[in-house]
Amino acid sequence: MRRLSIILKFSLAMTAWFGLTGAEAASRFDQSTTISTWLWDTATIVEEEQQETVISNLVSHHVDVLQLQIQTDIQLEVYQRFIRKAHAAGIAVHALDGSPYWADRNGPKLQQAFLSWLTTYQNQAAPEEKFKGIHLDVEPYGHDKYEQKKNMLWTNYQTMMLTFKDYTDRHDLVFEIDIPFWLYGIPYNNQYGKGNVAEWVCGHVKHITIMAYRDTAFLNDGVAGVAAAEMKLFRKYGVQGVIAVETGKLPEGNDFVTFYGDGKEYMYGQLEQVYQKYKKDPAFHGIAIHHYESWMEMK
Repeated sequence: MRRLSIILKFSLAMTAWFGLTGAEAASRFDQSTTISTWLWDTATIVEEEQQETVISNLVSHHVDVLQLQIQTDIQLEVYQRFIRKAHAAGIAVHALDGSPYWADRNGPKLQQAFLSWLTTYQNQAAPEEKFKGIHLDVEPYGHDKYEQKKNMLWTNYQTMMLTFKDYTDRHDLVFEIDIPFWLYGIPYNNQYGKGNVAEWVCGHVKHITIMAYRDTAFLNDGVAGVAAAEMKLFRKYGVQGVIAVETGKLPEGNDFVTFYGDGKEYMYGQLEQVYQKYKKDPAFHGIAIHHYESWMEMK
């Protein structure tokens, strides 16, 4: 079965690359739309040589936007040097953070600690050293007591969206979040009204990344298909949408969720198909690859 899967994926990769017309082939996705990625281990940019390596990799992989995890124990000067280099290379850097517990009762303290750090940093940074936006990865369903607390968690999540929207509006920053492709199936009924969370979010956040984690473009509910429902909402609400895929190693039984082990050539072929599907969609504003470390390790 595994051998058949590999053969099928190889066939799909070849079809993706060689099935394009000359005009399409000259317009590869990674050179024709915004490419972003997440860098979670900020310790990998502390040293000068590390910074040079990361910037070089980002440039060679056509990355336009980097979501950089904030680790407050790392000196501000490290971020300043790195972002200055990224700016010179034409790469925008957004401050990345979040966890399921940001939507819990103590969440506001975690959120304010992040915003306080960011305010201090931005006030000390030169223009070319500043973060251009905030990128939140807060997934309440990852909370260890999600089933008991889900109504409270989603209500707090909505409150958090408004908090960060207000902050980013006042500080002229892009505000972007990650959502799963199935968020439209989560209902809410609270002080914010009644409906589904995805639609509510689209009414308040205008930069959203869909975690459309599948390892084919179309086959078996592939990336393009699972992203479709939320892309429709993005068109309705004027959201700038990014479609994201996974490259990290996941627990056994989740091979269909990640491109881990598939190789770059195969993944790029599938992403090319996703790009060709959505390139004329007004809501489509790029492709994201999660995450930097695992992407760079791919062969």
